[in-house]
Amino acid sequence: MKNNPVNSEIFREQVTHGNQDFQLQLYKDMEYHEKGLILYNHWHEEAEIFVVTEGAIELVVDGISIFAEKNTVVLIPPNLLHGAYQYQNQKCRFTSIVFHADFIASKNPDIIQTQQLDPFFDNTFISSYVLSHTERKNETVQLLLADLIHIYSSSEPYRELIIKGCLYQILYHLLQKEKKHNLKSVSDYVNEERKKKILSFMEANYQNPLDLNELATAISLSKEQFCRFFKHSFRTTPIHYLNKYRINRSMDLLKETSKSIIEIAIEVGFDSSNYFSVSFKKATGMTPSQFRKMT
Repeated sequence: MKNNPVNSEIFREQVTHGNQDFQLQLYKDMEYHEKGLILYNHWHEEAEIFVVTEGAIELVVDGISIFAEKNTVVLIPPNLLHGAYQYQNQKCRFTSIVFHADFIASKNPDIIQTQQLDPFFDNTFISSYVLSHTERKNETVQLLLADLIHIYSSSEPYRELIIKGCLYQILYHLLQKEKKHNLKSVSDYVNEERKKKILSFMEANYQNPLDLNELATAISLSKEQFCRFFKHSFRTTPIHYLNKYRINRSMDLLKETSKSIIEIAIEVGFDSSNYFSVSFKKATGMTPSQFRKMT
């Protein structure tokens, strides 16, 4: 596949979707948000079908913002950075079907593989991968999705075959829905590179003291320009995002090591164990010690 994932491995999702015997995973009616954030920016080598089941969501795929109301279906190619945000504080739910290219690949390089599937797996995000709830084919796709979800949860013999059949039909409607065209301008590509660069910079330097001037300099912007750019791109402030990243790293250390709380706080970039504990509880609802006891 030609798609190049974000340069930073840290934003690669660590969850295993399905298994080698059946490389598809269903996540039904998911609901999560933290100060407007539903999904942190991440990428994975699998493709994804994202369906809004309640409310409205702002989905950002490869730098493209999509307003997705109930029953909107979005097809996300592999290896693209994507995240999701609340829209106007609305309650929202979504269902996600994540599947590997190998799951639907042809054994031989036939027309289906070379002319219909490979262009999707090798492509960037384009407009025809968004099926609005108002479009004629949406009802057909919703019925196919309902069938797939029902069979997925059943113990029916040969259920895997039916699921794959439903998936092929859904892809048929999404891949040939309309003439494909690229949604991104030159400035979009510049901003996407800036986003990748600042996320990589944070990953490489989160253990050190970082201020707004350093972060802005990393992508050649003034502090004011950087704050506006970051808030627009990630719907949160740079410091909140950085601290959340540090908290996530500390959770790994709390689970995997016997280091003290103060050692972990310093290792992930907090200048005091007290500030670390306050930030950790604010983000997770428990203290670092409580979290460690639970894992």
